[in-house]
Parts: sequence; structure tokens; C-alpha cells
Amino acid sequence: MSIVKKGIIAVVVLGSVITFTTFGMSNAHQVSGEPEGNMVDLISPMYEDMSTTVLVPGSLELVDRQVINELAENGGYELLVEVGDVVEEGTPLIQYSTTEIDYEIQDIQLQIDRSNASISKYTSSENEVTKRKNGPDVKPTFITDDETGEKTEVDPVVTVAELDAELAELAELKKEENYTLTRLTNQLEGVKEQKEQLTVKSKINGAVLKINEQGEAQAEEIYGGTSTTALMEVADTSKFTITGNISERQSLDVEVGHSVFVYSDTLTESTWNGEVIDVSYFPTESNDWYGDASGSQYPVTILVTEGDTEMLRPGYQVFAEILTSEQLGLAIPMEALKYDEFSTYVLVYEDGIAVKREVEIGFSNDYSVEVISGLTEEDQVILDYTEMIDEGMEVVPFDYGDFEEDSFYEEDESMVEDVFDDSEFEEEIENEEEESTDEGEDV
Repeated sequence: MSIVKKGIIAVVVLGSVITFTTFGMSNAHQVSGEPEGNMVDLISPMYEDMSTTVLVPGSLELVDRQVINELAENGGYELLVEVGDVVEEGTPLIQYSTTEIDYEIQDIQLQIDRSNASISKYTSSENEVTKRKNGPDVKPTFITDDETGEKTEVDPVVTVAELDAELAELAELKKEENYTLTRLTNQLEGVKEQKEQLTVKSKINGAVLKINEQGEAQAEEIYGGTSTTALMEVADTSKFTITGNISERQSLDVEVGHSVFVYSDTLTESTWNGEVIDVSYFPTESNDWYGDASGSQYPVTILVTEGDTEMLRPGYQVFAEILTSEQLGLAIPMEALKYDEFSTYVLVYEDGIAVKREVEIGFSNDYSVEVISGLTEEDQVILDYTEMIDEGMEVVPFDYGDFEEDSFYEEDESMVEDVFDDSEFEEEIENEEEESTDEGEDV
């Protein structure tokens, strides 16, 4: 017999095995002596978590990040830290050249010293004039004639009016010098502030992530545009946010403060917890969207609050499940629900009969629906996968222990193994090869 003929026989036998096996499984309950009727699965309502979530694909971003670009007009500079250094807020990072500004500060300081000296001089003069004003120089004197004994009045050395005029002039000079001193002092503070700005300090607690090795900012071509390479970057690598977009419908459910569960396809063994910190009032202008609905998209920002962030990096793609509502409810599978033009109902098993029971439903997820009224935990709900069960029909709960499914599979496997016996095929092939060889020799 040729290989082709044996193959045809094998296919026919295998088809017969599958047919009888299927027939036997579908009629196992009759073989076992079970009563005839519509076989159905039953399930009792159970309390389960009916919380609702919104899944948001997003990317990680650093919360605290300081990017420092070179200020070309400041001339040279000195880097005060290295990559990897941990810094605190206020730590000096870069010191730009202050030579010119130091000369300016020195010149202003000299002018201030001169003004202070002038003011001090004017103050001393005022004290002297005031002392003279209260002294004998402003009082008249008398000369007595030795012969006659007659007294003659002599004018004072200086009058009070003259001293008052001198005091007024000194006060005006002192006032002008004070104005000059104030101006110079303000100028000095401004220049010192400029010098302070030439010492770039860390604005955050973090670590030095990057320093441009060339020591200067460079322009790079990126996607048709230009981007400046930062001279230095400092960031807090322990704090991340997640930015993503939600649909118009989801924007009605997501609120600031909602809890978030975060996971990643990259770091499969880690999860994080977070909190919604912002839901934008305005839609995004980006065309990128991975949501479940069309229409406008609204940016949402999530702060990662718990979990190991050591392995995280900016730009990593993650998934954020925003918990929009959290509650426990009596639930049944979606498949158990039926509908007519008047109500939502289920079929309940009662003494072998399918009984219609109207229900009021609430929250739902991908698998279950909450039953607010109409059912209890003691009820047995019919799962009608065939859509052929109506109220009033006699039904029989299906018992999966009524037949041994493994026996059918074991029998099938043995029959298939007999059909596809490799040894017989190998022997047939060898015989055919020998026959073809003999025919070739005869020719």
C-alpha cells in the first residue's frame, strides 16, 4: 500500500475519532442517566470590588530639574562641581569671571568712602559752629577807660545770624553728600547682585547629572530645528511625574487627588503608587493619542508618591490606572444580564424552572456588573450562553463531574498514535525505495 493511500486512511480514521469523541462528550449526561432538560450553568452573586479606573499611557518626567546654559557675555567661568556630586539648594555650581565687576565695585567703594569722609567733616563743622553759637564769640564785650572809667561796648566776634547762615550752608552740603552716598550705596548693591548672579547656585536638592565636556554650550540639529546643549544639568532623581492625555469623557471622571496605580512594560517587576496633581482645563494641541475615544484630549499630570524610583528615567513609558471610584458591590457576570423593552432582568434557577427576575444595575467593569436590587447572595443565576433559555423552561444544572473528560482524551490519543505509527511509514518508504532501485537496475 502506498504512502498516499495510508495518509487518506489516517485522515478518515482521525475524523471519525474526533466526531465520536465530540458526540460522546455532548451526550455524556444522557449516558450517565441524568434527567433530560436544558443543561445550564449556575452562579451565585458575590460581593466584589466594583472600583472604576481610567487607564492612561504616559511618560515620566523629573519634578525638579535645573538646566544651566552658558552666558556668553560673561566671559570665562569655573566649574565648581563634577558629574555625580550630590548638591543642596544654594550650593555654588559655576563661577563666571568677575574681574571687571570687581574693579567696578572697588571704584564705587572708593567713592562711598569719600562721601562718608565729607559727611563726617560737615558734621564736625556743624558741631563747632553750634558750640560757638552757644559760646562767648556771639556775646558783646565792654572796654573801660582807665582815666574816666567809662565803659564802651565792643561788637562780638561773630553774630548769631552769621553762625546760623553757616549752619544752613553746612546742612545743605551735608544733604547733597548724603544723596550722593545713597546713590553710590544702591549702585554698589546692584553691582554686587550682578556679581552674585555670576555665581550660579543650585536651586534644588539633587545631583549633577550632566556637564558639557567641551566646556561650552553647543547648538545641535534635532528634527530639522536647533537645540542648545546645556552646560550643566542638575535634578532630583527621586521625584517623577507622569504626563498623559485623557478623553473628553474621562475628563469628567478624573479629579485632582485621585489615587493612581503605576506599572511598566520595561520594569515588569516593579510597581508604583501616585496621585493626580493636575487635570488641564484646556485641551492639548498634540496629535499623539492612545486613548479610547475621539475628540479633544486633556493633559493629566500624576505625581509618583510611593515605590522604588532608582531605576526610573525621564522618558520611560508607563501605564497609570487612575482610581476614579472605589466601592464594594454585589456583582454578577455581564453574560447573565438580559434585556427587553421594559426592563433589565436575569433568569434565576428555582426548583428546576428558569424564573425571570428584574434587577437594577449600577457600576460595571469589563467582566462584572453591580446589582443594586433584585438579587441576593443565595440566588442561583442562570448563565445562558446559548441565548435559548426563556422564563418558565425546565432547566438542569450542569454537573462537570458527571463524566471523565480525561478518558476521552486518553482514548483519542491512543487511537491517533495507532493511525500515525511512524514505524509502519518508515518501513513502507524503505520498501518503495528498494523497488525503485530494482527497477532502475533492470532497465
